[in-house]
Amino acid sequence: TSNYTMKKKLIISIGIFFLLIACKKESKPNPLLYINRVNKLEILTVDDKCGEWGGNEKMLTIYRDNLKGQLLADYIEKTKNCKDGKEPQITKSINRIKLTQEENELILESINELYQTKLNREDYPSHSGIFNRIMFRDSSIIISDFPSVELKSLNKLVTRLKKK
Repeated sequence: TSNYTMKKKLIISIGIFFLLIACKKESKPNPLLYINRVNKLEILTVDDKCGEWGGNEKMLTIYRDNLKGQLLADYIEKTKNCKDGKEPQITKSINRIKLTQEENELILESINELYQTKLNREDYPSHSGIFNRIMFRDSSIIISDFPSVELKSLNKLVTRLKKK
């Protein structure tokens, strides 16, 4: 019986060991390592407030100070006056916002949302609508969509960043 008890304890110990390994939270690799201080990621959205003359702009520039450092963002909001026809004026500007893992995921979701929107509808000519563009400064990736849709993930991200 003691041999049976030893085997039982060994089996339970092995089971607990594998359970602990399975429960161990894996650290997610940072999929945004291509972003650095030179090759920044720019996300631009322009609403259709003034019809074919454009509208308000939101620009997010994401970068790092060094190769594997913290992701940072600069946010600029420009408001357009539809009556005077002038270029939109900067109404909000926040620099060097430290991004969290959740915000990094919202960046990826925004990219995914834009390319899904672009690929899953027929292209047709238009004179007005929302304009969205996501691009790396080195032009290795450019996703531009017009007329487009309001990006829900980007709105969540901007809302979070404006609170910081």
